[in-house]
Amino acid sequence: MPQYEVTGTNAQGRTVKVLIDADSVRSARARAKSQGFIPLSVTSGEGKMGSAQATESASKGANNTSIFGGVSVVEISEMTRQLAVLLKAHVPVVESLNAMIDQITKTRLKKILMAIRQTVKEGNGLAAGFEQFPNQFNRIYINMVKAGESSGRLDVVLMRLADFYESQVKQKNKVIGALSYPFIIMIVAIAAVILIFVKVIPTLTEMFSQMGASLPTSTQILISMSEFTSTYLWHILIGILGALVMTERYLKTKAGREFKDKLVLRLPIIGGLTRSLCVARFARTLATLLESGVPMLQALEIARNVVNNFVFEEAIDHATTQVQEGRGLGSSLFQTRVFPPIVIHMVGVGEKTGELEPMLYNVSENYELQVDTAINALTNMLSPIMIVVMVGFVGFIMMAILGPIMDMNQLAQ
Repeated sequence: MPQYEVTGTNAQGRTVKVLIDADSVRSARARAKSQGFIPLSVTSGEGKMGSAQATESASKGANNTSIFGGVSVVEISEMTRQLAVLLKAHVPVVESLNAMIDQITKTRLKKILMAIRQTVKEGNGLAAGFEQFPNQFNRIYINMVKAGESSGRLDVVLMRLADFYESQVKQKNKVIGALSYPFIIMIVAIAAVILIFVKVIPTLTEMFSQMGASLPTSTQILISMSEFTSTYLWHILIGILGALVMTERYLKTKAGREFKDKLVLRLPIIGGLTRSLCVARFARTLATLLESGVPMLQALEIARNVVNNFVFEEAIDHATTQVQEGRGLGSSLFQTRVFPPIVIHMVGVGEKTGELEPMLYNVSENYELQVDTAINALTNMLSPIMIVVMVGFVGFIMMAILGPIMDMNQLAQ
């Protein structure tokens, strides 16, 4: 059986080369995916094991260099935009990197740029320098830089990259900002309830028992809840923590992730928000990659990893296979039954008119607006619900406490 050399990325995001026995290129690609690799290219692999091992070893060495810490997306975006401006002014790459190293104050980013500068000085391309740090510069970044170097439009591609990262950061901040307020309210409410159950109610219980009065059902329920919470507080906290840990581990498995992603898409409001977010990410990423000169199949495989939803990833895998067999992107997405009809229609029109990239940008902008609308709707829904729940629970506690006290006062009179 012939061997094929598959170049791709593993689960850790490292670029590796492996030899796979297969009947055809398509079979080699399928086997690579089943082994956890995301294939980028497949070639005849006779006599290339040494090169593959060397590539994997070099990737591991760069990834394990402890002096290079993580760099935030905002820092990468600012660095990319500055580099694009320098290159647009026809400043050579090495001199541009020198200027940025002198200007940047972040130690981690400065060390990374110094290593990249050394790689470029040795005669390698800029993408090869970025490729040493897969934890900081993902596949989208590296492939777009490669395409920019190949086309001679590196400054334009870097500017698009900066815009892309900034849009991703803004979108992420919108989601976090919308959910942070209800989350904080929930945490404060839970802490207040625990404090009342552990400190306040026991004191009142002792007072009621000394008076010897009969207590209403609501007060008895409240006292029972307080006694249970006081007695088993640490058991409850440990149980909740254990459940969270077990749930997190389950969701990291393929079955758990599939269950979670399918469930999320079925939820009201949240499902629509997730669907719009996946479509927006897919469309903007694919448009940015194609506009930068990245081939369609490679761009689809990269965009697949951006959607972060099992259902959409499976759909994009199916569409990629169809495109690889010579079918159009619009008809391939239609067969998945996952993407909205308007998206398929717009992609089909873009393919026919030769304006696929602008049409994908239009799709992303449309669904980013839908994401904003869904976030506002979610915020507007969660806040009143949480307020009503808190008011209802506080009202129950107040009635359960004040009821017996008022009855005692009436008897005393």
